[in-house]
Amino acid sequence: MIRVIRVSLLAIISVALISTTMPIYSFAADAPAPMSMTPPEDPNVIKDARSILRGIEPSSSNNAMIYFDQNQVNFKSFISLEQHGAGQAGGEKLICLTPQDPKCVSALADSSYQQIKYDVAMGSCDARQAAACIKTFSLVKEDGTKVKAQAVQRIYSKTSPGWDSTFNAKTNTGYPGADGPWVWRITDGGKSTDYLILGLVSALFNRPVGTSAWDASEKSLRLSIYPVKKFENPAYVDGGSETACLAVDTGVCYQRIAFAPNLRFALDIRIPKVITGWLNGRLDKPSAYTENYDDNYSQLIVEADPLEEIMTGKWLANSGAVAQYLNDSRKGLTAAPGSKNLDIAGTDPDDQNAVKYYTSLWSQFSNTALTNTLAWRLNTTSSGAQTFASTCAKIEGIQGIVTSNASVYEPGSPQWDSNEGALGYKIAAPVYKSDGKTENVGRYAFTMRADLIKCVYGMTKLPAYAKIEITYDGSGEKKTASVVLGQFKDWVNLHADNFVFESTPPTVKVKLEGWTKSAGAGTSTLPASPPNKSSPSKVEAPSTGQATITCIKGTTKKTVTGTKPVCPTGYKIQAAPGQVAPQVTVTCTKGTTKKTVTGPKPVCPTGYKMSVAKPSAQAPAIQQPVDQANNQPQPEQPNQPQPGQPNQPQPEQPNDPNGDITITCTKGSESKQVTGKSPVQCPNGYQMKPMQPGQPNQPQPGQPIDPNADITITCIKGSDSKQVTGKSPVQCPTGYQMQPMQPGQPGQPQQPAKP
Repeated sequence: MIRVIRVSLLAIISVALISTTMPIYSFAADAPAPMSMTPPEDPNVIKDARSILRGIEPSSSNNAMIYFDQNQVNFKSFISLEQHGAGQAGGEKLICLTPQDPKCVSALADSSYQQIKYDVAMGSCDARQAAACIKTFSLVKEDGTKVKAQAVQRIYSKTSPGWDSTFNAKTNTGYPGADGPWVWRITDGGKSTDYLILGLVSALFNRPVGTSAWDASEKSLRLSIYPVKKFENPAYVDGGSETACLAVDTGVCYQRIAFAPNLRFALDIRIPKVITGWLNGRLDKPSAYTENYDDNYSQLIVEADPLEEIMTGKWLANSGAVAQYLNDSRKGLTAAPGSKNLDIAGTDPDDQNAVKYYTSLWSQFSNTALTNTLAWRLNTTSSGAQTFASTCAKIEGIQGIVTSNASVYEPGSPQWDSNEGALGYKIAAPVYKSDGKTENVGRYAFTMRADLIKCVYGMTKLPAYAKIEITYDGSGEKKTASVVLGQFKDWVNLHADNFVFESTPPTVKVKLEGWTKSAGAGTSTLPASPPNKSSPSKVEAPSTGQATITCIKGTTKKTVTGTKPVCPTGYKIQAAPGQVAPQVTVTCTKGTTKKTVTGPKPVCPTGYKMSVAKPSAQAPAIQQPVDQANNQPQPEQPNQPQPGQPNQPQPEQPNDPNGDITITCTKGSESKQVTGKSPVQCPNGYQMKPMQPGQPNQPQPGQPIDPNADITITCIKGSDSKQVTGKSPVQCPTGYQMQPMQPGQPGQPQQPAKP
């Protein structure tokens, strides 16, 4: 059983030496084929899935190489004109290294040429300002300071000479400025590391016969950062293709090596405004936003850690589901004729059919990954997958980024479910790492423009918290965690960690606190006011005669539908929103020790006696959202820190996500404070004291939440209760349930005062 989490562009056509079928078009010029000068084996070099599988080819015959990995293409600038329409074959094809090439200038004026394709390699903006390029690349240190990289070496000077920009964003015509890739060097603490940034902006324009207007039907961005080492050989030529080389320049092969641990990078890139929609890839704890550069170009600023990539691949017998996959994907056509086994191109993780293909083959992968490697990568996604309302879909530019470490994931934006008020994203990966014993830990991150998420949810204000719900298709099991919604530069960020993968692809769903479905189908509103009365929970069947209830057992949830639905044995029905039973708090004493127990029928632990019983002020109420977007100051509330208190942001100032935080650590009667960057830890033998409302580092009304701050939840199991503190999402131990957080509880934003 494989545990998986729930959490076109064009099929890439490479006219280079590598024949692939990919989820986006990539267009690269033919390069001369030098003598094979494969570098020697090096344990420090990171191999791609295809190279790994080539080294373990079975001795038997009629097997196929099946893997999910991003296929490599040549990152060079070039232009292609073709005498056939989209999806057709035949006719003449011209390749030009610059727009000034006379043969392409003539072909552009010839109406028989119906397609233009271009690849634009991203170089340094210092070398070519108006272009698809990298403005800055930096290492982000733990204290938030940045070490700026230097662009030290341009590659492909002969096979990718580049050109000046003629791009016009209003008409989507002309060519973005082009260059060749660069090697960037970061020097920190006397140590230097070289990184090769491979970025490519691609587009396909169609011009039907008899028309003069070009239609930019497809466009894409692919960008990866690789730490590299050099292997030198005078036989290497500019633009060559060698096994185990990311890129080959004159006399040198650039080989991929591993990222050092605990690194974070900031990348500021300039992209033509033809690039829109959603991005996906391999980023951990990403933060992103966009800025305008000029009428034709935008700046995209992304900060993130490299993310572990769970890569799945194996040699499988060419029969049954494997044969069906080869037929459906047409991968079998890429194999060398007459070969004993099929050495073929893999499927990209974000291919339109990647999740479907993976699901059909998962039982043959033995629940085990081929390899796990840190990666830093961004790709555009298919706009065809977007399901937002038309008014929201009209928002232009880069709209959001979704990242996961899963082997495969759905392309496009998260799927909007207007009935649940959730943005869903399906992913899949094996349960275990390559050792077959260590479990893969799921990671998911989501960053989205604030104006778009407000439009999708129908909200004028954004809440401070969201819920991440992971639903496993096979069992119907649901796992939910509350996570902080951080906001920076009008973009919203959140991430979910530490979930597991199971046998069928699960769906990761993002739900904003405070969203309710209005009477109009597909629309949403904020609750007018939080409920202040509780009422008994009862299930009433709608006009169809069917009713659905949610049943809970510890952290497990199941839904049951029927005319008179009943929860399975051991499960309890979950009250509907606003229908929470009255809570009673009792104080239990045992000698000088006191414990408080809260619940509808609280019982003291064994050996304790009840001393005080009192009804809670009111049942938990739905939190009113914090106006993060406008950062409006709220009326002063009791126990709030005053301006100027340590670690508190001043009025009208946002929380600094990289600012210092202070925690209190206790050991018996001794206590000390520790200040530093999140996560701050107590010394050995000390425990962190839960933060109280108004304590330094607690978010105040109207102020953005630090997505890296600790939060504290209360977990209950019968009459037993315990507090758990950590990074979002914080989960209760097995068998415990999270107690709904009260307004003003530690880790929670304060509830706005009623006017």
